[in-house]
Amino acid sequence: MATNGRPVVIVRPEQLGFGDNSVSPSGFGRHMLAEGDSWFSFGSLLGNNLLNRLVLTRSTLVTSTARPSDTLAHMVDWWRDPAFATLLADGPRSWPFDAILLSGGGNDLIDAVSDRLVGQQLLRLLPPGSDPASPQDCIRPEAWTAFETYLRANFAMVSQLAAGSPNNAATPIFVHTYDYPTPNDLPAAPGRGPWLLPALKAHGIPEPMHQPLADHLIERLAGVVRTLGLANVHVIDTLGTLTRAVAGATGDSNDWLNEIHPNPQGYGKLALVWRAAIEAVVAP
Repeated sequence: MATNGRPVVIVRPEQLGFGDNSVSPSGFGRHMLAEGDSWFSFGSLLGNNLLNRLVLTRSTLVTSTARPSDTLAHMVDWWRDPAFATLLADGPRSWPFDAILLSGGGNDLIDAVSDRLVGQQLLRLLPPGSDPASPQDCIRPEAWTAFETYLRANFAMVSQLAAGSPNNAATPIFVHTYDYPTPNDLPAAPGRGPWLLPALKAHGIPEPMHQPLADHLIERLAGVVRTLGLANVHVIDTLGTLTRAVAGATGDSNDWLNEIHPNPQGYGKLALVWRAAIEAVVAP
């Protein structure tokens, strides 16, 4: 990780303000808003997340509304988690931000291939003995079309939310691609995962197709993010940054802590890419 900078300071929305027990943005060079899934959130195992590895040139306060397992729909759902929209949109509790950082789409993809609704979401239920010729043969095309439409609509809602705010109409929004996970029997904690491997097995995907299919899904998700075409939305492309986990790993492997989350070293690599992208756009 770069040393010629300052780690960001992260607070929850309830800590933000000007009182004696609050943290004021006036004490920092920049103020950013972060929303997203477990790659960002306070609830990640032992505080292991990307924001905790982010180092920027100027002192930066990050107000984070991120939660583990958040999906894009949660980010724009005023009733279930109003903090993000309240801070961003027009209103008395809105703040001006120098950047909006989003980590979204990954948990949506995991949800859409899960073993809870076998054969009813993105993946086909293959009959025993199947030998699919390509990853595409394992995907229900109509389900992918619906999934992509959902992703684009939700990213657009976040963009529109910012555009409608006098404080943040011109604030740059940063979104990202993910990286290649290895389907392994490696949960994040008891009762939390694994995610990909059980889903692939439940759908009858033959083992030689596990990694190609996982790669294909992550690449298709990246393709959606890269082509959002939304005003003031900047894509941080991290696909291919990390060294994959070894197939069959039962513990921390290369840049991965578990099946779908990087370890501190991995997040450090990603944070360097984030820093370069942010500081190429946000005024020094």
